[in-house]
Amino acid sequence: MFGSKNKEPTEIYLENEKVDLSALPTLTRSQLATYNGNDKPQLYVGIKGVVFDVTANANSYGAGKAYNKFVGKDAGRLLGLNKLQLKEEDGDPQNTWDLSSLNEKQLKVVDDWIEFFKMRYPIVATVVEK
Repeated sequence: MFGSKNKEPTEIYLENEKVDLSALPTLTRSQLATYNGNDKPQLYVGIKGVVFDVTANANSYGAGKAYNKFVGKDAGRLLGLNKLQLKEEDGDPQNTWDLSSLNEKQLKVVDDWIEFFKMRYPIVATVVEK
């Protein structure tokens, strides 16, 4: 899988345990796309509608870096399929958020990634359909 998922985190982010998702700001997918380090300086990654601020790890998520493909989008489908980029055989390559075609094992992978991100990055918003 990507990165150092099985390594111990260097810093565990505990504030996410206190986050009320319903009280967070909401972003549309097009608004989320602007948090890419270029349009806006922050680097945001969404997973299953939860948005994480990965700006502190720009050495992995910044422009030209390995995981920049996840920035500015809800990347749940990419993570579930264990891909940095979707191809035609994966369905719509622009649809990085739709999990409906994932099997149970792939959905578990997405949930595992959410837990990974929760331990490392602050939750800053949720994604809404608009």
